[in-house]
Amino acid sequence: MRIIAGPTSSALSRRVAELLHSRIVDVESKVFPDGEGYVRLTAPVRGEEVAIIQTLSRPQDTSTIQLLQLVSAVKEHGATKAIAVVPYFAYARQDKRFIEGEVVTAALLAKLIKEAGADAFMTVDAHSIDSTKGFAIPVTNIDASPVVSEKLLEMRLNCASVVAPDEGSLDRARSLARLLNGEAYFMRKSRDRTTGKIVMADADFDISGKNVIIFDDVISTGGTVTECIKILRRRNPSRMVVACVHALMVGDALDRIIAAGAEEIISTDTLPTTVKTVSVAPLIAEELSRSA
Repeated sequence: MRIIAGPTSSALSRRVAELLHSRIVDVESKVFPDGEGYVRLTAPVRGEEVAIIQTLSRPQDTSTIQLLQLVSAVKEHGATKAIAVVPYFAYARQDKRFIEGEVVTAALLAKLIKEAGADAFMTVDAHSIDSTKGFAIPVTNIDASPVVSEKLLEMRLNCASVVAPDEGSLDRARSLARLLNGEAYFMRKSRDRTTGKIVMADADFDISGKNVIIFDDVISTGGTVTECIKILRRRNPSRMVVACVHALMVGDALDRIIAAGAEEIISTDTLPTTVKTVSVAPLIAEELSRSA
């Protein structure tokens, strides 16, 4: 299998290729003066099975177009199989129609990726089950908990209480808690779909004197996590660490979270970020080796 190093995932692509002992195909990319994007494969792929690793980091629309171009390019140039490996699947949170008139963008992207020529799709911790329902090709949703837990265990956070910021993230929190030999809880949260304002209820579980990890899939502006920290601090935890899979960290999110009382923020390298990361390369390499 050859690894196509998408412009947004060059470093991660190389880590995966090293683990698989696979050859890398670099991608030439540029933006024309009028704003249109260009990509070109720098090596032949005819007769090869390929994995295109391209995360949909900011600017998401540009990253998405590059992914579609690369998938199309490998099939047009004779690849026998194209696996779209998208560590961070942007628009996954728009997985249903919340308000009349909206588009289910996650399903739209699923159709576009298939039509571009992808034979399979792979991502890391998609936002929800609904996020990948629109795909008509095989989907692999990788659980990042194993690599996140390794880092947390190094930080002596075994037996920690893992708190999900809402009920929808409880399964994710349970997965991490099992690896840490701890317990999982969730916060009760509601969001105004028009204004985006979050209302979070007080915690109804006991974490006094315990180590606590707030664990979510995506941290964007940090608003939800900051509110969690403020509420949980009133419950007198011993330590409080924030962990996530995809750390977008928009604006001053990092400073806000630390100022609220988090000891540290841990994420993965599914996209470029300003926080400490652990690599999902071993998880991606393992899944690709199964599909080869």
